[in-house]
Amino acid sequence: MLINVKDPATHEDMELDAQPEDYNGEQGWRILAPSKDSFVMVEKNGRWNVMDDLDSGLSPAFLEAIGQALHPVARYNHLSGSEGV
Repeated sequence: MLINVKDPATHEDMELDAQPEDYNGEQGWRILAPSKDSFVMVEKNGRWNVMDDLDSGLSPAFLEAIGQALHPVARYNHLSGSEGV
């Protein structure tokens, strides 16, 4: 799924690919960004967390913007193939 995110630092629009991924039994999203390492984000208690060791210099504000873009489809269930809103 493609998501659109505005980089808080540069105010540039970016199109990222987010793929559902099981992360230790939890629903996660693998984020594929151009020219960056991919990483998995999982929502816990309303907060999006990066689950991989990430040394890419991505700002917390940028990660928050990704979480906001993922929020409408956060309940995607890859096992059932259904999407909740």
